[in-house]
Amino acid sequence: MTVDLSRYRYVPGESVVSDIDLNQVEIHDSSGQRVTEATLDAEADELARRYPNLRPGGKSLSESGAHSPRIQVVLSVDSNAEVHQRAKSAGVSVSKWARMLIERELAAV
Repeated sequence: MTVDLSRYRYVPGESVVSDIDLNQVEIHDSSGQRVTEATLDAEADELARRYPNLRPGGKSLSESGAHSPRIQVVLSVDSNAEVHQRAKSAGVSVSKWARMLIERELAAV
């Protein structure tokens, strides 16, 4: 099953999420398909399979729980596109992909 993420739209300040009994209420997505517990479970499983290492929000990487330090890198357009493609192929964010690469290099020294 392939999940069509374009079917969903979240509007900050307007979209509200609460407990809904999908057996009692008919809800349709933007393409008109009925949303059921089974379709939600299947799509959640597909997303977890496609992006196994992606966790929204993330946690602090610092021992103290403080904000983790950041670095910036300037890349060519081609390198930037390749980095995004490799991160997508790995199922992680660009930040996590770059962090894994850096940590692997540091461990090899």
